[in-house]
Amino acid sequence: MKFEMRIAAAAIVAVIAASVPASGKTWLKTGGVSKTPFGHYEYCKRGGRHCGSQSAVAPAKMSESRWAKVRRINTAVNKQIKPVLDINSRGVNEYWEIPKSQGDCEDYALLKRSRMMAAGFKGSQLPLTKVRLPNGQAHIVLVVRTNQGDYMLDNLSNRVQPVSKVRYRFLSMQASNNANNWLTIRGKTRTAALH
Repeated sequence: MKFEMRIAAAAIVAVIAASVPASGKTWLKTGGVSKTPFGHYEYCKRGGRHCGSQSAVAPAKMSESRWAKVRRINTAVNKQIKPVLDINSRGVNEYWEIPKSQGDCEDYALLKRSRMMAAGFKGSQLPLTKVRLPNGQAHIVLVVRTNQGDYMLDNLSNRVQPVSKVRYRFLSMQASNNANNWLTIRGKTRTAALH
């Protein structure tokens, strides 16, 4: 009986380990002030919800259920929103908004950030982040800052991936204490992000 219980316990641990993302415990290292993306600046001028001062808190403490929420939100938004460039839907190169049915990369990231905050994450744990794709194209993703490292939610993938495994070049992200301010990303670090 004890042997069977140990096997059952080992199986439960294996299931939990498989459901929690593997972590290299890597965080993005920020530097000085960066230029705010034009679309985000205009979005904030229009009264967007993801702007202004916010409390800088420690990275999110993660559990199996919190990882499940993160994965569900990422996948649900990716399925819900039809990819359409701003130039095709709005007639302008950049127009950031929380989408209802269609949008481009930053719109996906804004909706994911909204849903993550509704699920209990804090704004400073969810910086919008500008990256450069391998093909050279600029792209916006959402990063979730956790006690297990920084992870990326991307409209180009249903996988929630640690930043250490992503082949993008990370350029800038929102400051933890003010979502209007953006900071350069100077690389990656094994030292936990303070906020």
